[in-house]
Amino acid sequence: MNRRKALKNLGLSLGTITLSPAVLSLLQSCKNDLDWNPVFFNSNQVNVVSELTDLIIPSGDDIPGSKELNLIKFIDLYIYNISNKKEQDLLKKSMDAFLSDCLIRSNKNNIDNLERNDLDSSLEYYFKIKNSSHSKWRQAYNKNKDQDIVNKSDLNEAFSFNFLNIIRQLTITAFKGNEYIGENVLAYAPIPGQQKGCVDLQETTGGKAWSI
Repeated sequence: MNRRKALKNLGLSLGTITLSPAVLSLLQSCKNDLDWNPVFFNSNQVNVVSELTDLIIPSGDDIPGSKELNLIKFIDLYIYNISNKKEQDLLKKSMDAFLSDCLIRSNKNNIDNLERNDLDSSLEYYFKIKNSSHSKWRQAYNKNKDQDIVNKSDLNEAFSFNFLNIIRQLTITAFKGNEYIGENVLAYAPIPGQQKGCVDLQETTGGKAWSI
């Protein structure tokens, strides 16, 4: 797969997290900090999320994937350091809903038993098969996010989608902010020149998205 096609398939045009100075600082610290232990996710959860990010951005012939770039580190530290307490609590609730939903779909009773194919099937369901349900799920989540969703199976999909969507956004942000990707895969200008609007991306960068 050529680089341009691979980047297009990664969905890099999707919305990413706002790059505030704090987020940029965190991206920089992830590059320099070689010693890291999860601080938001527990050991079981971090394995699941790491596998999800690698399904979202897998390795290509000439592009390293999420696991090779260790994007899970940024995601874990972002949630712990940047997200507020309410956002963290809602993400935990959404993650619990997703894990419950995934176990039901795979007919398993422990997240340790979830396999890559199980997670891939969930991504396929939420982002491809049920693509037309995104608006409905967002509305249901926003309406019920402060309620207890235990035993409310009709809300599981809305909260599961919220979790996957956040992980996808964070994964893409981490990918685009990675130093290696910025300098070797995306269009990169170490000394920015003049700003030109309404120009053809193919002509200016060969079709590559700009590094952040």
